Amino acid sequence: MDMNERKKKILHSIINEYIQSAEPIGSRHIAKSIDLGLSSATIRNEMADLEEMGYLEQPHTSAGRIPSDKGYRLYVNSLMNNYEMTVHDLSALGGALEWRLGQLDKIIQRASDILSQLTHYTAVLTTPEMKRGAIKTVELVPVDSNSALVILVTNEGVMKHKRVLLPAGADSQFVHSFSKLLREKLSGLTLEEITAAKISEIRRAMQAHFELLFPILDFIAEIIDDVRAETEIFTSGATNILNYPEFSDIHRAKEFLEFLDDKNAVAEIFESDPDQEEWQKDGGIVVKIGKENKQDIMQKSSVITANYYVGDKVMGRLGIIGPTRMNYSKTIAEIKTISAMLNRLLYELYVDGDS
Repeated sequence: MDMNERKKKILHSIINEYIQSAEPIGSRHIAKSIDLGLSSATIRNEMADLEEMGYLEQPHTSAGRIPSDKGYRLYVNSLMNNYEMTVHDLSALGGALEWRLGQLDKIIQRASDILSQLTHYTAVLTTPEMKRGAIKTVELVPVDSNSALVILVTNEGVMKHKRVLLPAGADSQFVHSFSKLLREKLSGLTLEEITAAKISEIRRAMQAHFELLFPILDFIAEIIDDVRAETEIFTSGATNILNYPEFSDIHRAKEFLEFLDDKNAVAEIFESDPDQEEWQKDGGIVVKIGKENKQDIMQKSSVITANYYVGDKVMGRLGIIGPTRMNYSKTIAEIKTISAMLNRLLYELYVDGDS
């Protein structure tokens, strides 16, 4: 049985109507909504064919039809119209993210919040998977005659501090000079770039009290390792999903919210599968529909994800979780927009911030 243009138009119309109404769609409704010059009986026959082909399902006898996962897949791959965001929407989004520039975790959290508000689904973002773990600046500030505060800021916007004991005879002038030396020698370096030669260079320049260098280097190594090891997952709008009739069952809603609390499980649904090219959309968008998701709890949900970058390096992923009956075109456009904005902001943070 061929999937001809008439069937495609009918399927396209059914999915668009079902996305809006969440109610099974009947042939009479389709006959009124699209101008094909066909009777309700003819459209009913076509809908029966689409059901036999696996693109539609009939939830109840004598009821209308609803799309199947296969129907949504065809819709996403070739039937849906592109959604264009307005200039006003783009301007508002840009302003919402800009004020967080320079603070990585806050940028990610804000982007997650905006994505959930924009789509009305549950948004998930992962922090960078390839953090550089470089030193942006390091300061040594006197506390009293016996100690100083080491303040470290990484390129990710993470700031940490630690109190260190000063060697006997180390005055405030030494602390100031040593702080300047650390900034000159260490700013912009990753942990791997703080070599033995670099340490010897700093030690020679210190001339005295070089024993203070080692607890500071230990502190720097500890912080940078922590920064690079952490891949956090931010979720926003967890309860948005409860606004959809598909999740009106209390048991299912509870299971979904518990699932979101399991960060490892959430991370799994964001893993890309290069063998499933049909899930890929232009612009690196990945759409997993219903049973294409491995987890049982996700069998009636769709997940749309995208990478975000600094240059050519993948930094993390962002996306949404919603019912299979979602507005794919609009949601894909919104995810593309947020992803592009993150790319630009993180480029400024990682690259322009180094220049």
